[in-house]
Amino acid sequence: MKSPPKALLAAALLAAMYSAGTTAQPVGDTTGASDNNEPLIINGCPIWTYTRCPGADLRHANLVGKNLAGADLRGADLTRADLRGANLAAADLEGANLTGARLNKATAANTNFQKARFIGTDLEGARLMRADFSGAEFVGVNMEIARMNHAWFVGARIVSSDLQEAKFISVNLKDATFEGNVTRYAIFPESLMDGCKGCPEGWK
Repeated sequence: MKSPPKALLAAALLAAMYSAGTTAQPVGDTTGASDNNEPLIINGCPIWTYTRCPGADLRHANLVGKNLAGADLRGADLTRADLRGANLAAADLEGANLTGARLNKATAANTNFQKARFIGTDLEGARLMRADFSGAEFVGVNMEIARMNHAWFVGARIVSSDLQEAKFISVNLKDATFEGNVTRYAIFPESLMDGCKGCPEGWK
């Protein structure tokens, strides 16, 4: 008796696999949310509102649109993290490293950014009302059309940055350093500039 052709054997094997319910399962991302809606956890830091992750390592993290309102991220390393459209309202990022991070259209109202580092950071269109940037460093930052009504920049250093059309309304720039920035169409109405280095009187 002749053996069945190899093609028929292959077909029979596939039929048996399907009848047994055998399907290939993709390997999941160990840092991402699973199919049963488990929270996203990155290097031990749960990504949710009011999370407590001081000093967290969130370098290169994909946090697009994430809700981190009220989060404790003091001293966190967010180098090159993607926070576009994220909610950081009332979060604490004192001393955080945001070098190369993307915060386009992020919301960070009433957020603490004291002594944070913004080197090459993208803040285009971000809503930063009443945020506290006292002692923070901004170098080569894109803050185009960002809104910073009533924000504090006491002692902050803002140099070589793009501030076109930014809204510095009633901000506190006391003792700040302001050098080499592009300020076309930026506005600074009713802002405090006592002791500011590089802030022209005509901006008030």
